[in-house]
Amino acid sequence: MQIEEFKKAVGKFPTGVTVISTNHGGKLWGFTANSFVSVSLDPQLVSFSLSKRAGSFEAFSSAEYFAVNILASNQAEISKHFAQKSDNKFTNIDYKLSTEKALPLIDGAVCYIQCSKFKQFECGDHVMFVGEAIKAETDEKKSPLVYFAKSYREL
Repeated sequence: MQIEEFKKAVGKFPTGVTVISTNHGGKLWGFTANSFVSVSLDPQLVSFSLSKRAGSFEAFSSAEYFAVNILASNQAEISKHFAQKSDNKFTNIDYKLSTEKALPLIDGAVCYIQCSKFKQFECGDHVMFVGEAIKAETDEKKSPLVYFAKSYREL
């Protein structure tokens, strides 16, 4: 199968949009991911995947903790911002640091899930990271940002 054919096929599955973030080596790191998924209830596990070629790969590979920021329907520009290459992706982004592990949490997100790294696995040109949820905060008044067929959608 050709890569473009595969990308078109998996693009037909609507996904939520997240920014995965961490604080490693005194620097804040983050990237847009729609590969986020719930894995287990006992223990409470989630996962995401990251390209081995990503500029933030070493930081996430070495970090003990990360946060999943589930973006709200009005945060498409934040998703685009974190999808671009940049030395400091948190410039001009409103965020707070969590009190537990100083993880960057993006203001206005639908949900934050703070995690400790549970495992990581090589999967082709990506690595799958699995985290155990240690704290979650949700805003029931907001709708999530959805990505489908190469465009952002609102629910």
